[in-house]
Formats: sequence, C-alpha cells, structure tokens
Amino acid sequence: MKNFLYPLWVIVNVLVTLAAISLWISAPEYKTLNIGLSIFSVTLALLLILTRWAEVRSFIKSHYFRNVLFHVFNVLLVLSIVGVLNYLGNKNYKEFDLTQEKRNSLTEQTLKIISMVKSPLSLTLYAKREEWKPILDVLKLYEAKSQYIQLNAVDTDVRPDLVREKNITENGTIIVASKNIETRFAMTGELSVTNAILKVIKKDKIVLYMITGHQELSCQVKTQEGISDLCQRMKDQNYELRDLDLTQTQKIPTDASAVLIFGPISGFLDSEIKQLENYLGSGGSVYLALAPAFKSEVYDNLTKLARPYGLKLGKDIVIDRLSTVQGSEATIPVINRYESNHPITANFNLRTVFPLSSSVSTLEGNDAATILAFTSAFPGSWAETDLKAAVKGQAVFKENEDLKGPIGLIGIGEKVGQGSVLDSRFILLGSSSFLINAYQNQTGNPHLFLNSLNWLVKDEGLISLNRPGVEEFPVFLSAQHIQLIFVIAILIVPIVFFSAAIFVYRRRRVL
Repeated sequence: MKNFLYPLWVIVNVLVTLAAISLWISAPEYKTLNIGLSIFSVTLALLLILTRWAEVRSFIKSHYFRNVLFHVFNVLLVLSIVGVLNYLGNKNYKEFDLTQEKRNSLTEQTLKIISMVKSPLSLTLYAKREEWKPILDVLKLYEAKSQYIQLNAVDTDVRPDLVREKNITENGTIIVASKNIETRFAMTGELSVTNAILKVIKKDKIVLYMITGHQELSCQVKTQEGISDLCQRMKDQNYELRDLDLTQTQKIPTDASAVLIFGPISGFLDSEIKQLENYLGSGGSVYLALAPAFKSEVYDNLTKLARPYGLKLGKDIVIDRLSTVQGSEATIPVINRYESNHPITANFNLRTVFPLSSSVSTLEGNDAATILAFTSAFPGSWAETDLKAAVKGQAVFKENEDLKGPIGLIGIGEKVGQGSVLDSRFILLGSSSFLINAYQNQTGNPHLFLNSLNWLVKDEGLISLNRPGVEEFPVFLSAQHIQLIFVIAILIVPIVFFSAAIFVYRRRRVL
C-alpha cells in the first residue's frame, strides 16, 4: 500500500469504528447495519495491521506504546466510571420541572392513574425513528413514575414484520398492554396516554344509559349541533354508552351507573318519570341537561326530579353583557368563575361557554346542593324572565322580576342513604347547547363535563386533565436592540475569543 494512502485508511477505520459504536449505543434496533459496520471495521483494522505487521510489532515493543497504552487505559477507566454513573442515573431517575406552568410534568390526575398500576404494563411505540422524540419525551414521564411501566419503541421502517403482526395502520400508534388486556391509540397528548392506561387497568366498565325518544341530542350526529365529540370522549374514558327508550321498558336496568338526559325537545310521560324516580330512589344517578327556558312548561315534571336534591331550574334565560367584551353574545355567557371548594371544579381555571342557558339555583334549607359555575356579578349579568323580549333582543333588567347576577349555570346535588353513604347523585345543567360539538374544541366545556360525570358515577379513575393556563410574557425588540444583539453575538464575541487565542499562543511561543 502506498505510503500516503495508509494514514487515510487508518482515519477511515477510526471513523467507521466510532460510527459503529455510536450506532450500537443510539440505535441498537438497526442490528443488520450495526453488525455489518462492525464486521467491516474489524476486517479493515486487521488488514491495516497485517500490511504493516513489522512496524506494528516494533511499535508494540516500544516505550511510546506503553505510554499510549497507559493513557488509553485511563481514558477507558474514566469512560467506565461515567457509564456506571449513567446507568445508576437511569435506574434512579429523578426530574425537576422549573417551569411556572409545569409544562414538563404530568398532571395530578395522571399521577393518580399511574399509582393504580400494580402489575407490569408496557407502552410500545410504532413510528419512524425520526418521529420518536416528541412522543418518547412524554412517555418517559410515565415510565419514570412507576416501576411497573416499561417503555419500548419500534422503528416501522426496520421492523415491517412487527408492523404486519400487530396490524399497525397508522404511524405513531402506541400499544398499551397489561396481562391479557391490550389497547391501541394514536398519540395526541397526555390525556390520550392516560385514558389508554385507564382502559387497560380498569376491570369493569361503567355503563351509561342515554335516554332517547324525545328528540334528544344524539351521538350519531357529527355536525356542529350533535354531541359525537363528547360521546367519543366518554368512550375514550372507558365509559360504555347505551341507548334507552323508557316507553319500551318497565324499569331502568340495574347495571346503569348513571342515566343521561341531554336536551329533550318533547315532554316525558308520567310512566317515564316514574321509572326515573324509582331509579333515583334505589341509589341511581341522573345527568339532566335541558334546553333554554323556552321549553320550561314541557319540562315541568322532569325538573321536579331535581328538587329532592336541592336544585331548581329557572324559567328564564341568562344574560351576561360582559361576554360581549370577549367576543361572544350576551346570551352566550363566557364563564371563568367556579366553586373552588368542590372536587369537580377545584383548581379548574379553563374558560367555559354556556349558550342559551336557564338559571340553576339551590333551594333554601338544602345543604347538599352546590352550584359549580357562575356568571359575572350584577349589573353585568342577570336572569331575564321576559322570554319574548329576549328573543327580540330587547332584554332589560326589571327590578323584582329578574334575578340579579351572579347566576348559577350548573348545579349538583346528592342524597345520603343509611350509614351516611352517598347513594344517589344528580346534576342539573341549564344549557343543553353546552354539550354540542360547536363548543367542545376551543373551550373547557368537555373538561368540566367529564369532571362532573366522573363525580356523578363515583368513578375513582380519571378526572379530565386540567392544566393551568400558560402565561405569556412577550419580549418586544426594537431595530436598535436587534442590531446591538447582532454586533455583540456575531462580531464582538468571536473577535474577543479569537484575539485571546492568538495572545495565548504567542505567549506560549515566547515562553
């Protein structure tokens, strides 16, 4: 081999060896590539040694080689110590989130679900390697919080056999498995991961019966006026939804964890009301969401169900003029005031919208009822009893007729059975439009609904994730500031360090 080519091949061999080591550390799943690169590196090293064997043997016997070997041994020793420390650090993982909004931490609700994991549970990501990082950054938070959670990642480009075996059709799919139960989902955020874990660890499903036959809001309607989004969220939290027509039954099924009545248009028969009363009397729970007070006469026998729980639906429509400041209409209250002492709304600070709502209030002398959400105070809001004037856009507060704000919009009540056991629960929502698809994506409506539903069915599982709002502190830079930053970062700093390097070099030459 020509003399000038030998050093070049040595450099190539060193680079290939370093590349092989890096791939074994960072991408062990590329076994074929790693093995091939390693074999090439070893073979090339042997060839280089054999072509200069006499020189190599002489070098091995030299004093210089012993010095080199000594330094190599020291470097390997340091690397070994660092490796052991890194291994111990991975096995004893600790994290600190210094952000004010705790952006890099799991919510308290998720931590509650993780604490319920008592047997081995695996999270396996199927995605292209370049798409791993943002997903694994979230999943590693789960793995760090439980000794039972194990995280795996499969490169779909490298392991097409596993993709076919698991029938993976969407990149970014995560499979959660525990014992003989398995579920899969596409990563959309913390809530999707937590819900999937909840599905796997829950033994029994919670059955919710949705009343039909009165033109109620339907899960099958996917337009803005339907509730398909909310129904999907309930299913994602492992709730099982079933339709129930009370005219076709004599009794509400005993497996009903709760009965949902969402926005009926026509009235209920006395036989239907009787079934609901018997169900509540036997420890059942009901979520009643009604349209505005325009249909109050039709709802008279239905709203009576809420009275034993200390709740009352007003025959009015809520007006909140402060909502117009936030870009909404006066008949669509935008709410950010909640009852802070109840688990449903404790630390809840998301904005919610209650379109075309009737007032919800508590009956005097009943301490078991609680109002969860309120409008602004008077004169910003009131409950208008003149519905005709409200329809014409002529609503004006009238003393002794209308109710001054703050106005309640959703209330809950409970009845205590024998032995102080909470037997029956009731939720009264004055706006069925609160539930429709049009108000689910840009507001906190789904979070408040799921929190209240969780309370209604006495579910010890997930309450919808409620992250604190992110405070933004924008920095506005003038043209002079930008120019100053450019001069300092691009010109002055490099010149200073370059000059210092020249000074040190020349000083050492002199010495």
